Amino acid sequence: MVYNMVNLQAATSTENLRALEEVKDFYTTDLGRGGKERWTYHMLPEAALDVELHRMSNATSSASVDSVTFQPCAAYADLNQDRYSIEEWELPGGVWQFTAIYDGHCGHDTVNYVHKRLPSMVKTSLKALLQSLPATTSLKPEFVSEVLCSAVRHLDQSIRSDLLDFLPHDHLAKMSDVQLNQHVSHHYSEWNAISTRCTQGSTVLLALSDPLKKNVWILNLGDSIAVLGSRSLPSGRWSAMIVNSAHNCNNPSESQRIQQEHPSEQGCVCDNRVLGYLAPTRALGDTWLKVPSVYTRRVFASHLQDWLPPRQVAQYASRILTPPYISDLPEVYHHSLDVSQHEILLILSSDGLQDLYDNHDIQLSDQEMADRWVGLVGHHMDSTTDMDLQGNLAVRLLRDAVGGDNTELVSRNLTLEMEDKWMDDITILVQRLR
Repeated sequence: MVYNMVNLQAATSTENLRALEEVKDFYTTDLGRGGKERWTYHMLPEAALDVELHRMSNATSSASVDSVTFQPCAAYADLNQDRYSIEEWELPGGVWQFTAIYDGHCGHDTVNYVHKRLPSMVKTSLKALLQSLPATTSLKPEFVSEVLCSAVRHLDQSIRSDLLDFLPHDHLAKMSDVQLNQHVSHHYSEWNAISTRCTQGSTVLLALSDPLKKNVWILNLGDSIAVLGSRSLPSGRWSAMIVNSAHNCNNPSESQRIQQEHPSEQGCVCDNRVLGYLAPTRALGDTWLKVPSVYTRRVFASHLQDWLPPRQVAQYASRILTPPYISDLPEVYHHSLDVSQHEILLILSSDGLQDLYDNHDIQLSDQEMADRWVGLVGHHMDSTTDMDLQGNLAVRLLRDAVGGDNTELVSRNLTLEMEDKWMDDITILVQRLR
């Protein structure tokens, strides 16, 4: 055997110094998990942190709304599943403003579907309502609330109807496996779109304000959070109000509701999740948890196995006894505003924002969290000295959540070299109601 010898020159002292310089700002962490595993992160200088946060959060600003949507993990399977809308609609009587956050789970198809269709459905129904009113008749807030609620429920019904039209329950019960496979394969493209929307889901948190900003409607379906901040112009003090309750199993009333709807089914809520599987108790999509279990066992299993092992799919299917388990009934809140006497802001955020504080062991009640957010945004609305992030109030909230003044923690959250998510997706909209 002949060996080829390779001669490598020793690095010069200059090259050694350069190599050391390149790694001097890199550190490792165990993320507080203990054990031997470590992950690398890059300590960034303060001046670079804000620039990087802007870039990574896709920060944008309009005349009245600031937004960020953030997921620092770059692995393809974990790309951000949040979506949001900021729209202005020229309708009878003036310009209405629509903002929304859609927090997807288990994939991108359903959340993309909701993001594409829901705003136009609300706009069309709202326009029809406004056109139907006599000129001398004032708009009743409950009419708008019904428009919002109906649009959300109709959208969810369309996902379910697509499934039942393609594969009615009575037909499925009579089909052999061969017939079923032939039916699906002959219409594979259509079936693939239907089945992905039925095995994924999305929450919705939206706000709608009228042209004079005298009214705001907030709809929630899921576990995102809306906070209304107001400051009396004479006193100058900010106050915060949490608008909605969270639709998840951490909310005792939601757990009790599900247990009352499914009496004697111990598995309807377990491990603080619906059927032991899903954290949100209300959502669009997730149709496999809203229809008989035969759909899961015979047609959805292959899609669910993208993220669930077959044994778990079978286990969850065995718990589907009296569907639906996930509700598509949103809660709508109406608030009258007085912008002549109060400065008002509205914060919408996906649940990832609040979760991040919990991950950092910051023990705050929900109200303390809301007070913190409104106080922080209000302070920077008034700031005349710190201009770097003043232009985007959502970035200010995000900076506080990822570490605030702790540059080491912020650097770690932005630059951690890890294939799995180390935080949930975070989307924040801050709206100034003027």
